Amino acid sequence: MVETAGRTMWEFSGGRTGGNRYLVLGLGAGPAADLAVPSDQDELIAYGPLLSDDGASWLGTAVLVRASDPATARAVLTAGRYADIEVHNWQFGGRPS
Repeated sequence: MVETAGRTMWEFSGGRTGGNRYLVLGLGAGPAADLAVPSDQDELIAYGPLLSDDGASWLGTAVLVRASDPATARAVLTAGRYADIEVHNWQFGGRPS
């Protein structure tokens, strides 16, 4: 994933605890979508494209975000531009067990 606002995910101003955090995966379907980092980055932890092993093909977009609920997290990506959008609970250090 790319840095967001010139910082790494470990420098997220919201800290490592508190609030709901999600991993959002937009699985590609057609032309690349959501290549630009959203302008409202306050709740973004990390954001970037999913690329093929050789880096030549766009496969989707991955987002780590703090949001009030899964629907709000999903809305970070453009509906209708992906074959599927998955939303998973996430915490620093990985997904909760």
